[in-house]
Amino acid sequence: MGGCCSAQIRCWCGPASCGLCCRFLPQINESTATRFMYTLMLIIGFVMASLMLSPQLEQAFIDNVPGFNETCVGLMAGENCSKLTGYKAVYRLCLGIVAYHLVLCLLTAFVKSSSYCRGGIHNGYWFWKILFFIGCIAGSFFMPNMFRLYWMYVGMIGGVIFIIFQLILLVDFCHSWNAKWVGTKAGRKNCCGYLGTLIFAAIFYMVSVAAVFMLFWNYTSWEGCLHNKIFIGVNTFLCIVLSGVTIVPAVTKFNPNTGILQASVITFYVMYLTWSALSSEPPEDIIKLENTIKIAYSKLVDVKKEEDMFMSMDGIEDMRNIHSMSMSNSTQCRPSPTFDHMEMISAYAGLVIMFVMVIYSSLETSIASHRLGVQRTFAAVQERYECCCCCKVTGRGNHSEKGGQRVNYNEADATIYNYAFFHFLFCLASLYVMMQLTNWYRPEESDLNRFGLNWAAVWVKMGSSWACVFIYLLTLFRPQCCPGRNLTFMRTGEVMVPGEGDAMESRV
Repeated sequence: MGGCCSAQIRCWCGPASCGLCCRFLPQINESTATRFMYTLMLIIGFVMASLMLSPQLEQAFIDNVPGFNETCVGLMAGENCSKLTGYKAVYRLCLGIVAYHLVLCLLTAFVKSSSYCRGGIHNGYWFWKILFFIGCIAGSFFMPNMFRLYWMYVGMIGGVIFIIFQLILLVDFCHSWNAKWVGTKAGRKNCCGYLGTLIFAAIFYMVSVAAVFMLFWNYTSWEGCLHNKIFIGVNTFLCIVLSGVTIVPAVTKFNPNTGILQASVITFYVMYLTWSALSSEPPEDIIKLENTIKIAYSKLVDVKKEEDMFMSMDGIEDMRNIHSMSMSNSTQCRPSPTFDHMEMISAYAGLVIMFVMVIYSSLETSIASHRLGVQRTFAAVQERYECCCCCKVTGRGNHSEKGGQRVNYNEADATIYNYAFFHFLFCLASLYVMMQLTNWYRPEESDLNRFGLNWAAVWVKMGSSWACVFIYLLTLFRPQCCPGRNLTFMRTGEVMVPGEGDAMESRV
């Protein structure tokens, strides 16, 4: 018991990496334990941001907590804690999270192993880091209101960069998959692998073609839904273009690793984004539609002569018919809900899925940072002193040997992932989640019960599909678009492309 307490004290107040107190648990790598702690803190921040947008929670506090308003006023949180709810509160909360990871990003720059004293800051000192985390969030609520406009633009830039990173990794995965199966990485052709790429490509294309028909069937109508027809038609055309460019023999001169498998995966993903965008379209606002029709008709009546007023009564009936047709057309632009509260359930399910995907993408991107041109250190550190400071590089004692869960210091010689880039990604992930929760450029319309049902989400997803096509076509003609990463995967003698070995992945 004493050994466990000693290990925990050095973990929370010192540079030691953390583990649990149970000795019978399997050994854990310090790289895994550290990322788990940061991920847990990020999840807590995401949950708090979601609760700030929940109208039911705010009303429940007002109805059930005695003296709630007086307490809020005493804490200078506004009437009924208005400063702690709404999109402005989400902005402030995410500002604190971003500031926290930005500071750690600067502190952990150029750290090559956990033996560095700044490596201990990343892996240990959790008590002080949690206090700093809380302080950053609390301090962000004292920012003036005028910051929110500039912060929205910062969030949009960060969210777009996060999306682009994920699209680059998707395209990289497609090229890597094809190179591995056809034998490009091994330096010899693999007929069975080539046949496998054709089979999977055929499956992806069949699913994509079926998706096009289903999108036209469920999200369009014969006499309306023109914007949906344009969305589906444009993305279908882009998929045909990228597939055609892929099979052109001249393209192999630029990228010998070009194959139909990559084109099929990108086509499938573009169709998925198209479906996701169409599903995010909010139901038509009938009141606005009716007002628009009334205004248009009043202008039409003004230019008519006085003797045609009798005929205009028939025109009113015609406009009512048009209005009723518009109402029916608006319901035909998306499938009707199959049960009550379907939109609310879908909103919360989409919220959970979004959180899971963001966290997974952030962790995977930090490991695959070499695919984005961020170099990792594979060799043991030889320097006696850290760069940029006078801290001597010394080994750390493993205090988990005295008690509690054993922690394997697998980064004592070299880091598994780039610490600074890891925190930078968490900054981008926080900005992306902030934008998703606050409807990007329409934060005033934020409502957790209608999460994902807004035109901002539609345009972001459609823009992501177009960016994905552009990035894929770019890699066909410029396979070395990322520094230090060649998507042709061609061997130079016996030297493999850095970052592709499985040995490094097995250490995580």
